[in-house]
Amino acid sequence: WRPNNMSRLQPVGQKKLTNICVVRYKRSGKRFEVAAYRNTVLAWRNGNQTDLDEVLQAHTIFSNLEKGDIAKSEDLIEAFGTDNEDVVCVEVLNKGEFQVSEEERQAHLEQLFKDVAARVTDMVVNPETQKPYPLSTIERYLRETLHFAPTDTQSAKQQALVVVRQLEQAADFPVMRAQMRLRLRVPDRAAVPRVQQALHE
Repeated sequence: WRPNNMSRLQPVGQKKLTNICVVRYKRSGKRFEVAAYRNTVLAWRNGNQTDLDEVLQAHTIFSNLEKGDIAKSEDLIEAFGTDNEDVVCVEVLNKGEFQVSEEERQAHLEQLFKDVAARVTDMVVNPETQKPYPLSTIERYLRETLHFAPTDTQSAKQQALVVVRQLEQAADFPVMRAQMRLRLRVPDRAAVPRVQQALHE
């Protein structure tokens, strides 16, 4: 029993916790649960959220969260090889099951779509004008021509790279990779030729 940890956890039955979800993971014949903020679990899994404090309501592992039963240290060691709660929390978040409403899922996927489209817009240009396409043009092409549907299993960056490769092969949508521009400040003017040579190499 660890009252200090429990003091940070509000009763699950309260209406104010409608954004809290239970992420449940079974291992070694035992159940392990964490209390997470519903709208951040998917973001955690696709890499858009990396701050554990923003995902978990408390860094506590439960055997039954609804009853307030905290998992025993020996059970954690048996199942995960450690009783470090942060380490176990990460594994439960990554592999556990949780419920999310269809409305929340669709809102998340729509935001993910916009994120992918924005990244694609930053990565390609129109080869004729050497300028980026408008975001609305990219979004329309992704929806209407590529029929692109984002997935929770990959980050927005990974999916954007796949889309860019598809665009590069599309005959009806000419693109080229945007060139990266570097600005270097060299205090020693004598070093400029050496820097230029290194960049060419």
